[in-house]
This record gives sequence, structure tokens and C-alpha cells, in this order.
Amino acid sequence: MSVAAAAASTRLVFDGDRDVDLDQQAISVSVGQVRPSRWSVRGSLGVVLDGALAGEGRRYELDPGVVGAIAVARPWTRGPWFVHGTASLGASRVTTTERVDGAPTEGLVAIDARIGATAGRQLGPVMPYVLARAFGGPVLWTIDGAGVTGTDAYHVQLGAGATLSIGDAWSVMIDVAALGERAASVGVSWRR
Repeated sequence: MSVAAAAASTRLVFDGDRDVDLDQQAISVSVGQVRPSRWSVRGSLGVVLDGALAGEGRRYELDPGVVGAIAVARPWTRGPWFVHGTASLGASRVTTTERVDGAPTEGLVAIDARIGATAGRQLGPVMPYVLARAFGGPVLWTIDGAGVTGTDAYHVQLGAGATLSIGDAWSVMIDVAALGERAASVGVSWRR
């Protein structure tokens, strides 16, 4: 089981050449199981706490919403070196409100499929790594009463992170993607 807090920033490109910058913060809880084959399955459910969309001289606040995902993963190791592959499918739903008097509240749904890999080396209790992820999926938004479809402008994340093991059961993780979709997360996990 793990608990993580994350912040992300990216550009969304919608129909009609409408581009907006998205910033959001979320917290989630995940549970998973590792199989004897070393494949693992994990599900997560969380809350989008805050955020905003801004572009073309307009700004929309994100109201709290829900986010969830299911993922599979598999590690490969050779001595102290490791590669960890993942694939996931996730979705989020929030409402947006433009920062003008009398503006309506309108929905935004994002669906996301991702594949990724982290590669690094174990140095005692610390495992630093580099990461690469590719993703895609539609973003469905209602703006000015009309439905528009968009997607992320980058479709990749590149960055680094580290995991610190504390005893046999606890670990702390920090993950930062600085290129493409920018994101940072910190989490604590417990395994039995």
C-alpha cells in the first residue's frame, strides 16, 4: 500500500487550435500485489485537490475531482542494476469554472494510457534511477457550452528519482519529470 502526493504541469491542445496550460495537484492511495512471476498489479484512487487551466487570455479554476488508475509492472535485475517496466490506464474527472462573474461550471475528463521504464542502481538502501514514459489519450472538455477534444502536447516524460528503503517494510520515493509533461511526486509505501 502507498500514499503519494503529486503535482503536474503540461500543455493541452484542443480542437480549433485552442491551447491551454494545465497545472494540477493530487493525492492518491494505491494497493497492489506482487505475483511469484515478479509481475505486479496495482490500483489507485485519489483526489485532484486543486489546479487551473490558462490560455488565450482566459483562466479556469479546477474544482476538486477524482482520479484513478490500474497498472501492471515488472522488474528486471542484474546484480545491483535494475530496469522496472510499467503500463497503466488512468482517468480523471474534474469540473472547471472560468474566473469571471456568472461563469458556468463545466466538466473535464482525461483518459490516459502510459508505458514507462525506470533504470538505475541499488546503492545500499537507496535506489536512484532515470525515467522515461510515453502516454496518450483524449481530454474531453466543455467550454462555452460546446464539447471539445484535446490531448497532451508532449506525450512523454523524462526525469529521475530515487527510492529509500527503511527497514524491510517501508520505503519513501521521490520522482521528478523535468522534460515533456512536467511532474513531481513524493510517496510512502508499506509492504508486508
